[in-house]
Amino acid sequence: MNPRPVAFLLCATACGGAEAGDLAQARTDTLPGGVVRIMSEGPTAWTDSAGVALVEEHRFHGEDGTPSELGEPRSIALDASGRVYVVDAKPAAIKVYDPDGRFVRTIGREGEGPGEFRMGFIAVRDQHLVLHDPRVARTSLFDTSGTFVRSWHSSCCYWSDIQIDREHRIYIPSITGSSDPPRGTPWVRWSLEGTALDTVWAPWKESEKIWTVTVKQGGKQAAAMSTSVPFMPQLVSGLHPEGGIVSGWSGTYEIVRSLRGSDSVMVFGRAWTPDPVTAERRAGEVESRIKVAASTYGEATVRNAFKLEDVPATLPAFESLRVDPGGRTWARRWPVSDTTRTSFDLFDAAGAYLGRVELSIRINAWGNQAWTKDGLVAVIEDHEGRPTVVRFALQPGSKSR
Repeated sequence: MNPRPVAFLLCATACGGAEAGDLAQARTDTLPGGVVRIMSEGPTAWTDSAGVALVEEHRFHGEDGTPSELGEPRSIALDASGRVYVVDAKPAAIKVYDPDGRFVRTIGREGEGPGEFRMGFIAVRDQHLVLHDPRVARTSLFDTSGTFVRSWHSSCCYWSDIQIDREHRIYIPSITGSSDPPRGTPWVRWSLEGTALDTVWAPWKESEKIWTVTVKQGGKQAAAMSTSVPFMPQLVSGLHPEGGIVSGWSGTYEIVRSLRGSDSVMVFGRAWTPDPVTAERRAGEVESRIKVAASTYGEATVRNAFKLEDVPATLPAFESLRVDPGGRTWARRWPVSDTTRTSFDLFDAAGAYLGRVELSIRINAWGNQAWTKDGLVAVIEDHEGRPTVVRFALQPGSKSR
């Protein structure tokens, strides 16, 4: 495997004149068992100073007071023609827009009958549109023209993105049974006919520290909560459109490509030095967590559990992992100083680290975003607080400043 020739054609137009001497080479070696590992000492396609940015192309939010208006978007998907499908929750419906943001139709409606749902997470591939409703533990299949095809009982309670891979297998998150140690997060793969095929397990790794609060009444536990410690490294995973997952422990910078969760097809990453977290930011994160939990569990109890000294003084390697239709992996970076922007490390399909990609606004770390071959579409709030769909495209950094 030689990742350099695959380090995609965007470099030819987007390297912004970076000298070859400024770029690194991806190094390939073989781990025990024959697994290929690709590590990059630095960007192989563009530098931060002559890089690539995600630039806004257009936005829309529908017309107020009409069926096209967005109320509470919960999930978003795109088809090969660029049409945008948004699952709205007020009321429940799938709203379809053409690539320019013009309203086309609604699909489905609120309820629990055929073609109805209470809450939805959506995926689209070819003419197939799949919606998973974790509230009623049901998955429904439509075609992209809006015709309901079938539904089946799947799994409840897990609110997460879903996908259809290239073999038309549907990935639905499921609640895992108890095991010691925990096996991980299961993704049940279903056929379009509603047959459970197998399960892909996103691996599990115990965090170094979890904050736990309990409240007792009459000697018995009345309420309890657990939450991760701010900036604590965790095992992060994302679905791969070609099948399987990518995952990585954010305490290091190695990402594993896996087909079933238990295997390793490829390991890739980059040289990494952890960025520091200021004392002010650490304290502010603790106080915000205390504010949320204090009303239920009492401030004194929460403060006794949420300790500043538990919070790491450095940031993890990445916050989330997503894979676009071209097989490129987007590792979302933790903001160091400017929390109003979004930054990604972009790896090509062969594992080479291409460089950093900047986005001038802050988007959600999870959900309400769909990746394209040359960018992404995300739901944000505009300056008036209205849910708004925004399409971004990769462009040379020099043209976006």
